[in-house]
Amino acid sequence: MKRYQTALGKAVISAIAACSMLLPISVASADAPGVSVKQGAGYTATKISHPSNGLGQDDGIVNVDKNGDSTVADGNADRGQSYAWSSLGYGDWMYVGTCYSAMGSTLKHIAHNLGTSYAKLKAGIDVLFNGELYLDNGENHSLLLKINTKTGETKIVVPPIQIATGGKMNVNGYRAAVEFHDKLYFAAAAQGTPYLLEVDPKDDSSKIVYQSGGVAPGISTGIRGLAVMNNELIASMIGAQGAYIVASSDPSAGADSFRTIATQQDLLNYPAYHYTDNIFGGAIWDMVTFNNRLYITVVTGTANNKQSFALFRGEEGADGKWTYTPLVGDPADGARYEYGFGATRSGAANMVVYKNHLYLGGYNDPMVALPDVLSTMKFKNLYDDMSNPVNLWRMDADENFELVAGSDGDKYFNAPKGTIDGKTMRAGLGEEHDISRYLNQYVWRMQSYDGKMYAGTFDISDLSYPVTQFANGDILHRTPEEWKKQIEYIKKFLETTETDASGASTYALTDGSNADGAAADDIAKVQRMESLMQEMQGDLESKQTDVQADGTAPMALDDAEEYTIENREDFQKMLEELLALYQQVRPMLPDYVVEQLDKWLTQENVENFTYFVGVCRYLHYANSEKRGFDMVVTSDGLNFQTVTRNGFGDNNNHGLRVFAVTNSGLAVGTANPYHGAQVWLLNDGTEVKNASLTAGNAFTYDKYDAFAKAPNAAGLNVGVNFNGNTVESVEYNYQALVAGTDYVVNEDGSGITLTSAFLNAQETGSTGSVVMRFNRGARADFTVDVKDSTPDKPNPDNPVTPTQPSKPTTPTVQQGANAPADVISNTGSNVMGMIVAAAVLVLAGGAMLLLRRQRNK
Repeated sequence: MKRYQTALGKAVISAIAACSMLLPISVASADAPGVSVKQGAGYTATKISHPSNGLGQDDGIVNVDKNGDSTVADGNADRGQSYAWSSLGYGDWMYVGTCYSAMGSTLKHIAHNLGTSYAKLKAGIDVLFNGELYLDNGENHSLLLKINTKTGETKIVVPPIQIATGGKMNVNGYRAAVEFHDKLYFAAAAQGTPYLLEVDPKDDSSKIVYQSGGVAPGISTGIRGLAVMNNELIASMIGAQGAYIVASSDPSAGADSFRTIATQQDLLNYPAYHYTDNIFGGAIWDMVTFNNRLYITVVTGTANNKQSFALFRGEEGADGKWTYTPLVGDPADGARYEYGFGATRSGAANMVVYKNHLYLGGYNDPMVALPDVLSTMKFKNLYDDMSNPVNLWRMDADENFELVAGSDGDKYFNAPKGTIDGKTMRAGLGEEHDISRYLNQYVWRMQSYDGKMYAGTFDISDLSYPVTQFANGDILHRTPEEWKKQIEYIKKFLETTETDASGASTYALTDGSNADGAAADDIAKVQRMESLMQEMQGDLESKQTDVQADGTAPMALDDAEEYTIENREDFQKMLEELLALYQQVRPMLPDYVVEQLDKWLTQENVENFTYFVGVCRYLHYANSEKRGFDMVVTSDGLNFQTVTRNGFGDNNNHGLRVFAVTNSGLAVGTANPYHGAQVWLLNDGTEVKNASLTAGNAFTYDKYDAFAKAPNAAGLNVGVNFNGNTVESVEYNYQALVAGTDYVVNEDGSGITLTSAFLNAQETGSTGSVVMRFNRGARADFTVDVKDSTPDKPNPDNPVTPTQPSKPTTPTVQQGANAPADVISNTGSNVMGMIVAAAVLVLAGGAMLLLRRQRNK
């Protein structure tokens, strides 16, 4: 197959660079189902999805039948389910919302921007990559599924929804998820009508609870931000007027239960929400509750303005109204820090709360750089992304920020405070000399679990490797034939040059013109130009990158030689020298030579080639041990250890997309555009054991302590066998309780105690639903019936009917332990009278006994 020289061919080759183009390495299948891979820091990762399929083999979590429909029955692994796009753990189950043919979706946008068709680009890429990169044929099978992390059993919760197959809309995937009031909520990216889907994990029934509408073509519907605060579900949305945020305390009640708490204007018109904007219009990117405030990251860069993310603080007033303050953004709007803390490449930021700090991980935007490569072979933006890998910041409860991973001399924070494997943690979450860290372009997901914080990345290696397949002539827009002709022009010029004995030159040019007075060294410079171009001609011919030795399957090119990074660098040096010489001798050269050289031998082209070589240099360091997503872990928030640098050993796992906390442990969902998303279970070397209640799951609390005959001051003790676990949180009717105030963990390790101060404030006759979450393993649920048997307090179940006061009578005292509690139920004066009477009787009885003793003496 000959190299493409047509416009379509160049578009195909360029589009490869935008679609994660590394062919899979050859990895042997596991000997037994459930392949386990030893990782760094003492961790092991065990593959749960399609456990019989080894690394580098098809997965996608579900199967596809002979009709092309998704199924959990027998069939081929559905490798089109390329991204585990969102996830939640519930019990042993991991719920996963997928993104089908993620690279196909990207390619459709690229085809539109290039003015060609998706079918043509797909056909070219299929030929170049032998069908290894999964690209759809127009169908979309994005779905919602669940997989049991203990058994591997998989079920489809919501099948694909497409108009072509009878659906009411086209759903392109589920991008975010959150749990609220024992229900699971997923953000559905539906064309024109994004919506919020509720799933009841008790029976997996589902329904739409909120849906936007009227979203015009060209507006991104990939809603992403979900959070819970003040007993309300909070969701970002996209509408006809841009981004907005809604909230509901009872989302199950439907759309009418939601209220709008922020608009595009409330967020200073920052959110960029068109597909042509940064990160395909990321708009409201992430939302997290911290310190009873809502923190929001926003994509602000537009099609014509590369700009980093903004960070807002949202606060709800006593009147229910929300106010938003920019912390990171435009200082003219009151922001303390410039967009992205001055990190110019971070188009977005993901967040997590860990140990009373809010962490923000940078997210570069190569989708701005790639169109430059596609349309004009411009590499500056791509080089700038790679040379500026992502940072990690954190903020304390007083909104003091510091840099955890980054570079020295930072504009605001000077130097990073974090370490990785004992060395300073640099941008890209690696140490100084680990050049592969430059390829980490997203901190894609972070998770707090079992007292530790995990961070996973997106590695741009396989997104950019096809760049290294380009011949040098592709970058300079010169074919070997054109280059050869250019040399002939210069040679012709030199052949017609005559030099006299004095060293002055007269050029008897074939066009009849003459140029006198040029020095001999000018001729030498032109001769050097010819020599350089002759030397460079060999490297202008089609060659392939040396990364082939690391397992990359290159494009099929006839009679191709092999490029090395040294070849690229040598060519760059010769090109720079060639330009310098040309700029010196250009005035003396004939027009027909200048006309040709001016087309490509320019400062702009040489700089572009330098950026191209820079990109190749970064990619050179991404061998099979460093290609694929990274995962790092910390137990204190500053000192990290490396778990993996190569996607759990599968280089095609270019992203760690989701975490899910399950009863079986911490599960991970990957992004893999070649063989489909995978689900793994992570283990740090310790066994996951569930805590359990020791005295049932239904309790009664009495506000009155009948034994002490006083208000209950002991609280309610709930027995728990912790099994080595610790309490992470306790919720009462979905409200988070405050440790040390609303509940305490018993010092003897026997369980927890809900304090009397908290329970006495609850409504008498109510039933509270309590959820205990632990550092790992299953949650514990129980109920508390609250009653009050305090004397003189009416029983809400048997209210006392008021009666007219009657004539006081002598109270009757019923003796014994079985005396009813309501015998003494009159006024305080009657009670005192009874006490006095009892005292008199006791004294009288004592006097009688003394008299008898005296008589018996």
